[in-house]
Amino acid sequence: MKRFLPALFFFVATTVAAQDLEIGKSQSGTLTADSEDTYTIEVPGSYFVYGVVNQLTVDTVAKIYDTAGKVMSTIDGSARGPASFQFSSDEPGTYTVEISSFEGAEGEYEIELVTAEPNAEDPSDLVDQVMTPFTGNDVPGVSVMVLKEGDIVFAKGYGMSNLTYDIPMDENTGMSIASVSKQFTGMAVMLMVAEDKMDLDEDIRTYIPELQDFGTPITLRNMLNHTSGYREIFNFLPMSGRINADRTRNEEPIYIVQRQAALQNEPGSLYSYNNTTFMLLARAVERVSGQDWKTYMEERIFKPLGMNNTTVKVDQGQVIQGSSQGYQFAEEGGYNYVHDLPEAYGASGVNTTALDIAKWMLNYRDRKVGGDAAIDAITTRGVLTTGDTTGYGLGLSVSTWRGLTRWSHTGGETAHRTYFAYLPDIESGLFISSANPAYGNGVAPTIAEAWFEEFLEPEEEAQADEIEADHTMPTTEQMEAIAGKWQFIGAPLQIVYSVEDGNMYAQATNQPRFEVKPTSDSTFTFVGVPASVTFHFEEDGTVTRATHHQGQNAPMEKVVADTITVETLAEYEGRYYCEELETMYTLNLVDGKLMAHNRWVDAFPFTHVKNEAFAGGEWFLSSITFDRDPSGTVTGFMGGNTRTRNVWFEQMK
Repeated sequence: MKRFLPALFFFVATTVAAQDLEIGKSQSGTLTADSEDTYTIEVPGSYFVYGVVNQLTVDTVAKIYDTAGKVMSTIDGSARGPASFQFSSDEPGTYTVEISSFEGAEGEYEIELVTAEPNAEDPSDLVDQVMTPFTGNDVPGVSVMVLKEGDIVFAKGYGMSNLTYDIPMDENTGMSIASVSKQFTGMAVMLMVAEDKMDLDEDIRTYIPELQDFGTPITLRNMLNHTSGYREIFNFLPMSGRINADRTRNEEPIYIVQRQAALQNEPGSLYSYNNTTFMLLARAVERVSGQDWKTYMEERIFKPLGMNNTTVKVDQGQVIQGSSQGYQFAEEGGYNYVHDLPEAYGASGVNTTALDIAKWMLNYRDRKVGGDAAIDAITTRGVLTTGDTTGYGLGLSVSTWRGLTRWSHTGGETAHRTYFAYLPDIESGLFISSANPAYGNGVAPTIAEAWFEEFLEPEEEAQADEIEADHTMPTTEQMEAIAGKWQFIGAPLQIVYSVEDGNMYAQATNQPRFEVKPTSDSTFTFVGVPASVTFHFEEDGTVTRATHHQGQNAPMEKVVADTITVETLAEYEGRYYCEELETMYTLNLVDGKLMAHNRWVDAFPFTHVKNEAFAGGEWFLSSITFDRDPSGTVTGFMGGNTRTRNVWFEQMK
């Protein structure tokens, strides 16, 4: 998975003459750090187009352009193996596929146009089309279910559930649904609330008293709506070198909170997605109910709803009959099987089928389990202490889509990926779950639109397409003033804005580059991403402040380039120990660069940003700020990432 990591570079891509893609004909390509290969596809009309880029020795980024040269999609998946691209054309003409390397990598790839056929008009046939990449007896598969007006109208599996034993995927295959499990945890807590055994506004230490006392209550409600201030376990543990495949002890979330030095935010003041809290809630329910989590969930939720093929994985070695195996791409081609997150129940762990999940969706209508009180609580947006409303309830995202209320969640583990959405206004829903590492949830809206089209309001045109002629557009001078590196204030994220041929582009490090279209002389909208940005110009035409809009308003400041000497970098060399993680990092100068490593993590750079701030070259340690004592001696650094912040590493003497 690609993540935001701070770094800065500019390049001018070298392009070669466009080559035509023909069905069934594989073409080879070689990418250098600054090259782009362009391929064209002639489409005669309303067509479905599907192809594959096989990343042999290079990590690629593919962009699809329509007949007008507008970006339709950007594909940036796993670093090796096949990366599929697909699109549906609305008009005849020449469509373009642009292949470039990720992060300036060099190497070889192959590209093939697999199919181009008229767009399916029947919704069932459309699902078959978009699932083409996951169809066959040699690929990990996908399970899909569509509920419409209270009835299952489509349920089908594609590809394989288990490659070793040639078991196909179908609607009865057990799928590990990862974070989609959180709504079940919300229901589990609410059942205890209904029995007056738990209280949403009670401190979690009432139920797990050995947790750290931070001097302020952290309520079950804070934990269910991601506002607790606790460390996020799967962004915290990797800082020590532990990866998802490493075994996590059942008491791990308790140990993490016990060792946490201070809260990351005041409870209730900030939404920050957190798996630790849901794992703790499951353990709290076990203590209060007197039942283990698996038994509690089966007896209180699954069996009453007739979800007889649904259970919870509570141990890494647990056998779940009929469940799918998850896979990752193998470096040499093909797939390797992998384990999903261990001991993560509460935050994850539910294993269910496409047919069973429909019964859960219908419980939102029938309210057999939980009743009005529980379901209303789960589907009500949280409110911060600032008065702002979040888009999350008690285990579910709550939003509006095309005029309809949508209760949804996505899930991703080491291998499995899942999309869940229920539309209560029309008693309909969509479930997609995959064991294939190439699957992405971007196909979900296409499937939902095909099945629910008659209920949907017209889709709003992109803001960039609605610019009126009298709007003031940015001047060349204004765009050049914007160009450069921008740092999110209070978050370890950076975006580089650049200008090429009069167009503005934005690239968060370790992410693909996106075009940003002006909507005024100071506002831009991202093409292909639901985000926009406002630059706050001063009267003299300079600009150092901006606000990024993507679900919330995030302030940014422009990073003024400065120089740092090798002598100053040498002051940061040494060994740094983190008491919370019981982990040590060694920092050394290597060829003029400050490099960090520990026993389990290969060396990666600390790149200077400004003053004592550095950007780390690994996602889990992407933000670093050093501290000095009054004499100027370095004493340690605060490290972190988007979900785990201000972890102290003390320099060892």
